Amino acid sequence: MRAENLSRLASMRDQVLNRAEIRPGDTILDVGTGQGLLGLGALERSAPDGHVIFSDISEPLLEDCRDAVAQVSATARASFVPAQATDLSAIGTASVDVVVERAVLLFIADRAPAFAEYHRVLRPGGRLSLGEPLNSWMSADRPGYLWGYDVTAVADLERKLHDADRARRAPDEDLLGGFDDRDLMAMARAAGFQHVEAQTELSLAPPPARGDLDVFLDTAPNPLAPTTRALMAAAFTAQEAERFTAVLGESLHQGRGERRHALTFLRAWR
Repeated sequence: MRAENLSRLASMRDQVLNRAEIRPGDTILDVGTGQGLLGLGALERSAPDGHVIFSDISEPLLEDCRDAVAQVSATARASFVPAQATDLSAIGTASVDVVVERAVLLFIADRAPAFAEYHRVLRPGGRLSLGEPLNSWMSADRPGYLWGYDVTAVADLERKLHDADRARRAPDEDLLGGFDDRDLMAMARAAGFQHVEAQTELSLAPPPARGDLDVFLDTAPNPLAPTTRALMAAAFTAQEAERFTAVLGESLHQGRGERRHALTFLRAWR
């Protein structure tokens, strides 16, 4: 499972950076950099004299990026700015050639200010390239499925788990599934981008077979969600939990179900 996730992240990184058309000497802003996946790739592509601004709301993550940049001896070509996507005021107007980001907008309730900031910091002719998961399709409610694994044999318990999850959610958690590719294009145009392109990838496949039931139960699907084990504790009796995990464990072992994957890659020119 870890190898699959790493491969998917590498593919997303390459597609975002390829669409950004980074050139040697460019100044690149990586918004919501996290651990620097895009920014580190941009450093390599903009060599020998390009500059990358790593931006994130998390100071610890920016420190991780500092360490990673130091390891590739590129500290002189990098800067680190604590900021959120909706307020990039620490970065000058028309000061960067490229803005890149991945999986940032899905955690923002009001996305229009983010697009406005992306447009503001770009120089004329600058490029925006982003990749966003489309949770509105990937996470659509499908009775009898958990993370794409088939548990229809205990669909009654899966519904109890689903209902418990819905009951404990804060209202802002629904923002994780609140847009699609057409919404992103409309927001980019509204921010002032005149030329906008989007390409969406949709795929259906069986989920990977795995034998780590305990790891699965102790993993949350996103940073805002509880683990499956925690939901089970809130929703099930001991007997129900035993029945549910027996079916789930078999489904995991066999790789039985249907996994949805959806990503939109958008690029726009200032």
